[in-house]
Amino acid sequence: MRAWMKRAGCALLCVLAAALLLAGTKPVGYSLYSWDQEALEEAEALAACAKEAGVKRVYQEFSKDSLKDGAAEAFVKGLKKKSVDVFALLGAKEWARDKKGEEVIKTIRRVAEYNKGKSGSARITGVVVDVEPYLLDEWDEGGRARKKLLENYLSGMKAAYACAQEQKLEMWLCIPHFCDASYGEDILESLIAEACDGIAVMNYNRTDEYMQIAREVGLAREYGKGVECIFELQEPYQHGLEEIHTYATVGLDALWKSAARLEKQFGYDRLQFAYHYYRPLQELLEER
Repeated sequence: MRAWMKRAGCALLCVLAAALLLAGTKPVGYSLYSWDQEALEEAEALAACAKEAGVKRVYQEFSKDSLKDGAAEAFVKGLKKKSVDVFALLGAKEWARDKKGEEVIKTIRRVAEYNKGKSGSARITGVVVDVEPYLLDEWDEGGRARKKLLENYLSGMKAAYACAQEQKLEMWLCIPHFCDASYGEDILESLIAEACDGIAVMNYNRTDEYMQIAREVGLAREYGKGVECIFELQEPYQHGLEEIHTYATVGLDALWKSAARLEKQFGYDRLQFAYHYYRPLQELLEER
């Protein structure tokens, strides 16, 4: 009788394990992008969202005023009480033209100035820099114009990283999944090796998520850097998105299952995952 019960119990556990695998594993340690300044006024709602979705890092865009008037401090403290780290999200496509990185450095120093004299419970951990050279006219021109643009971009990001290190801030750099093909292998390798603590890859296509970040993960592993796979959650047919580019229609269980699969396939302990971005995640959680 006991042997039968033991076999039945094992069988039930196997069934439950298979069901969990099919449904997707609920995540722990995800990052969450937040471009919305209004999010600063709803830290409790964002914290609840973060808890339900396994978020441990929030990337929030802060205005100059919010860093001075106490709004950023209240936001950071509120999330850190929930064991969620906060990074400053920043970037503009025009910054790619500046080989000295003056604007990005100015913004990084603004974050560092905010951190001065603050306890750990109010400090911003680092910066996430999102600069998109492929949105500029020089990119469309191709040839020498694109080459010069990418050289300036790389130079500016190296300068920004040196500043971030000096200010004791982590720096993560957002890149598209087509970076290796369109920027070139040399640019990609230099960005990872010399311009960041980690690379965040906009992996906005569900057709082959492994191969779209395989080169980035390989280089991150080689140089001992972090690498983040960003999943899109916005509704299709806006911002140039098709259904295959987003998890909006297939849901969070599919996203979590994909992340678990990628984690197993790569086997790299510095690989992490992120949601893009707060509002769509909030909507998807409400629908569950």
